[in-house]
Amino acid sequence: MKKKTILLILLFTIPLFGQKEIEKRLSQYVNPNEIVSLAEHIPFDKAIEVLSKVSEKISGKSIILSDGYSEPIGIEITRMPYMRALNIIVTYHKRIYVEDANAIVVKTESKAGEKLGDEIYAAVDSREVKISALFFEANISDMKERGINWDLLIQQTGLSFGTKLTSFTQEKATTEGSSSQQAVAHEFTFGNSTSFEAGNFTGDVVGAFKFFENNGLGELIARPNITVRDKTTGRIQIGSDISIKERDFSGNIIDRFYSTGTIVEVTPYLYNEQGVDYVLLQLKAERSSANPGEISTEIRKTVANTEVLMLDGEETIIGGLFTNEETVTRSGIPFLKDLPWWVFGIRYLTGSDVTTITKREIIILIDVEIIPALKDRIANKKENLFKESIRKNNKYIQDIQKQNKEVHSEDNQIDNEVEK
Repeated sequence: MKKKTILLILLFTIPLFGQKEIEKRLSQYVNPNEIVSLAEHIPFDKAIEVLSKVSEKISGKSIILSDGYSEPIGIEITRMPYMRALNIIVTYHKRIYVEDANAIVVKTESKAGEKLGDEIYAAVDSREVKISALFFEANISDMKERGINWDLLIQQTGLSFGTKLTSFTQEKATTEGSSSQQAVAHEFTFGNSTSFEAGNFTGDVVGAFKFFENNGLGELIARPNITVRDKTTGRIQIGSDISIKERDFSGNIIDRFYSTGTIVEVTPYLYNEQGVDYVLLQLKAERSSANPGEISTEIRKTVANTEVLMLDGEETIIGGLFTNEETVTRSGIPFLKDLPWWVFGIRYLTGSDVTTITKREIIILIDVEIIPALKDRIANKKENLFKESIRKNNKYIQDIQKQNKEVHSEDNQIDNEVEK
């Protein structure tokens, strides 16, 4: 009985093993028409043509090379399916292929970056603009105390700031329990002139700023330089970011940061018409400050926008960004003026609070310089190398000529001595 059982099991299992062996052979089967062989010295474009002919017969898709790359494939392909051979030579040459419904396109990896956005991709002929800014803070209060009329000085010396833009901000004043609000106007001035004339003297804005700084009437805050790509926004901030507690949509308390201080955003647009390179510069100037209150924080902000046409190397000025600094000092008889209020009110008889408001104005000088494109920079470097080689050759020729003259002069001296 046991022998019969074993025989029955063998009869049922042997066909199963045979079926698996047949499936294995069928899975390893490759159409002979797909087999290709390529020598290692064949050019890359010719190898793609051979593989394309095989692909058209098998799948109906042609293989296209995006450029005329013709270096040898550098690896020998022996009796291999064409798709595997394509994968090997493409990977070996650091390229990729993209298959769609109609064709297979072979291209370089860098061209895969064409799908990137304009803010990431930059062409080789992209232009850039170097923007140099100078921030000067003038102390208007000290100038008036010394008898200097800042506005009159600007107008009479020929330093024209151009069209005025006026904005209003609310300033709050509190006096003995009552409060009032008033709209305070801030004037903005823009212009392209940065030189001036005063009698027989001429100068520029930077020299005037340094003069005021040396006399304690102002301060050069910063001189930042940034390089901005065409049609890209550059940002310069002199100040700090403050955090304010807010609630998000889930009710959680988060810190949201706001930029304050003197902020300038510039967006250059480069154009070339009639052989003239010029820049349309979009400017956004902001002067803001944070005023923490009992309930919330108030951000006082004054913003102005403008567009200026500028040539390479020209300068423009942004003025009229005012700020008021309030300082409270206690003056009076020493010690007695600092007594608490409940000591018979002596502090009110022996002292008083003096509030000093210092008015300051921020003036921004912006200089524009058009930077050559990458192709032009490479050409300039080659030209400079060529000129340098010519200069060295000329110097070498001059040295040889000088040595020949010295040799001839020595020969003449020897001949003269021999004749004597």
